[in-house]
Amino acid sequence: MEEYPLSIADRICGELEDKNRVLSEYVKDREEIGDKEGVIQVRIHQLALCKVLVNVHNRSPFILVQAHTNLGESYLNKEYYEQALDHLTSALKLNGNLFNSVQEAKPFHTHILTLLGKCYMEAGGVEDAQGLLDKALKMNKALLGDDNLSHAPILTALSKVYSKQKDFTKALDCMTSVWELYEAHFGMKHEAMIEVYAEMAEIYHLQNDVANSVDVVKRKLNLMMELDIQTDAVAETAEKLGSWLQENQNYPEALDALRNAEKVYEYNHGQINKKTAKVKRHICMLLLKAGEYEEALQECLELEEIDRSLHGKATQQYAKNLKVIGTILMILNRYSQAYDYFSKAYDIYSKLKNKKAMKEIKEKLETIKKTLKDNPEVRVQDVDKDSPRSQ
Repeated sequence: MEEYPLSIADRICGELEDKNRVLSEYVKDREEIGDKEGVIQVRIHQLALCKVLVNVHNRSPFILVQAHTNLGESYLNKEYYEQALDHLTSALKLNGNLFNSVQEAKPFHTHILTLLGKCYMEAGGVEDAQGLLDKALKMNKALLGDDNLSHAPILTALSKVYSKQKDFTKALDCMTSVWELYEAHFGMKHEAMIEVYAEMAEIYHLQNDVANSVDVVKRKLNLMMELDIQTDAVAETAEKLGSWLQENQNYPEALDALRNAEKVYEYNHGQINKKTAKVKRHICMLLLKAGEYEEALQECLELEEIDRSLHGKATQQYAKNLKVIGTILMILNRYSQAYDYFSKAYDIYSKLKNKKAMKEIKEKLETIKKTLKDNPEVRVQDVDKDSPRSQ
């Protein structure tokens, strides 16, 4: 069959469609590195291309629906709610006119409704959000049946709405439905269950159900470990578990959880890292609350080295840790050593002109002087060749 050369209009149209596909691949790269602003800029460009393709080259209006939706979702992810609502509403109106002509329009309508529901929820319109999400779920079930996996994101969004309304029973019912969907499709050992556990744990915690919130977050953590996930998300989950256990004054298990978080951060980033230092600081504070002063002291001494490398010796953070070490040494009646650490912290705060901290430390230094003067035997007991000293 003889091939006829494409018209100029067809060639231009083909080039525009190719460019749109390339931009879609570029969006994936931007999303992987968390460049939300970059994604918005690409989606704006794609919307402009789609307008030309539809209005000039008579391509299906459905691509314009998709472009508005994608841009609206990117604005939503960046928390630009007004812009998100504008484009998602445009998408909904355009898509509503395509039900009889485009097969994908009806199922895509539930996606738009879900995004609109999320947007209203985040912007504070909780009742509007619930109405949109209820409509999305009802429509999705009518199209695809009661057990379709695509119900999960709608139910998850509804769960968040109910949580904001403090209707925790309905929130848990929604997440139980998601659990059942995922279990039926994937089984209990699939990574999709991680999100379910996370949402349910938050709901239990919001209603002050300590036992269930801790139990569910433990399930989440155990599943992540079984799946050999080594990302910071594991450490963040362990930190949350430690925090919740600490709220319940379960210090031994809280300490174990924080130690696990520390191991993951150290594996991913090394010891000299802000995330590793942050969780180590939490460990130190937990040990102080539990009255484990010797162990807390060792943690703070390790932190001293880390803070010196991360922040330098003339910073608030370094001085703050020196002050904590001094306080612990004072509790342990190691007054001479405590005096050394308080003096170094005072010098730093003095240069930083932190008058509040200077006043507090000066009072502690005076207390130590008086204690050593009134109790000479303490000075003798304080001597220890292996005792910690600030470098």
